[in-house]
Amino acid sequence: MSIAFLVYPAEDKPGRRKNKSFDWTTNAGAYMVIDVLRRSGRDVKFCSPESAKEHDIVLVSLTSTFDVYNFIRAVGRKKSWRKRDFTVVVGGFGLQNVVPLRHYIDYAVFGRAENIITDLVSAIEQKRDFEHESVLNMADGIRPVKVAQPKELYPYKLDTQPRAYKEREVGCPRKCFFCHYSFARKHIKGHSGQFYGAMDWGPIKEVLFDRLLEDSDRKSKTRTALDGFSERLRFAFNKRISNEEIVETLNRASREWESSCVWLTVYHIGSYPTETDEDRAEFAAILSKVEAKKQIYMHVHVSPFRPSPLTPSAYLPANIDFDWRRFQSKTILKKDNLNAFFLPSMESPFSLLQSLLVERATEETDEIIEKICFSKKLGRMKAGQKLAALQRNFDLTPYTREYSLEEKLPTWYVEGHIPQETVRKLAAKLKESLGLADGNRR
Repeated sequence: MSIAFLVYPAEDKPGRRKNKSFDWTTNAGAYMVIDVLRRSGRDVKFCSPESAKEHDIVLVSLTSTFDVYNFIRAVGRKKSWRKRDFTVVVGGFGLQNVVPLRHYIDYAVFGRAENIITDLVSAIEQKRDFEHESVLNMADGIRPVKVAQPKELYPYKLDTQPRAYKEREVGCPRKCFFCHYSFARKHIKGHSGQFYGAMDWGPIKEVLFDRLLEDSDRKSKTRTALDGFSERLRFAFNKRISNEEIVETLNRASREWESSCVWLTVYHIGSYPTETDEDRAEFAAILSKVEAKKQIYMHVHVSPFRPSPLTPSAYLPANIDFDWRRFQSKTILKKDNLNAFFLPSMESPFSLLQSLLVERATEETDEIIEKICFSKKLGRMKAGQKLAALQRNFDLTPYTREYSLEEKLPTWYVEGHIPQETVRKLAAKLKESLGLADGNRR
């Protein structure tokens, strides 16, 4: 049987990458699947949406919720996909809700696929049934699934482009309540026994600060994540970094960095439920207490809060009315030896809505997603105009509203390595911390 990974066609629009394929990114999950299949003696090719019909099994990698739109745009209007005689298997970290994809796929693999894929392919080749707790056969409809977890780090180097890749860590030991990755992936330590995740600044700052310095070889540039403008919001979401720690760490950086100045990129999550102007102003007030010994340049990037599936945040509302782009390039604080300002690019509310539509999709969502994918008139609009047009023509509250703890979520059928009942209890704790209605019911 012929097996191929789907890649997308070139785009000629200015500023866009010319190929949404695997030749410009380290798509580790896809390359693991390719490596496993090739080690089993199977050849894996690549195909376009048009040439997919020349193969028997077509694999689709979704690295984010935005890939759902890329996929639907590529295949949604093609008869060869609606009435296909090839088998489509989809997986990847962007597979958080199968509902928007149900017309175009045959199997959905939730979680890590390297220990499942050869058995699934064998079953397809032999035209026999395949059952696994982490795999949905769309012919049987939607049923409860559990996200597959790796038993160990992937042992082989992957021949990816533009560089080789070897897995050194899975998941995150810190369960920030907004983090889908942390709740979807069970933590497996790297060979060194240290955590090399995205967070380089936290409650064990004595260890993590050393790592922060090592990351940049004691030169001038590094990055970290605070994920909340106020201590109240960080602590509510279990990102337990105090204001005092921020001041102490910046002071230490200015003393110990070997270069003449420090360039630091800080990632924040904004538009949390109950977030106020006072919360946002607190960050500047804390920075004003820093007494830097050498110049610190702080670039601040803000991503709007997402109530991600599998996390305690899944029950919370999302704010598509607050546009962080109005802060682009604006100064947060400028004082002796510290200059903090927002980066010149921020995510639009329309981009946030796109994620919400996928993560909270029901069958009624098809019309909105198809409008985003295929409406030429909508496609010519700017992001703000697109959002306004959708608000005029559709009820978007199902995708932005708060869920009570007793309600069934749109992704009710998916469970991560932390049981849903435990996640619900953490959601109650989170709601209580934020002062939301049913947070006291545990």
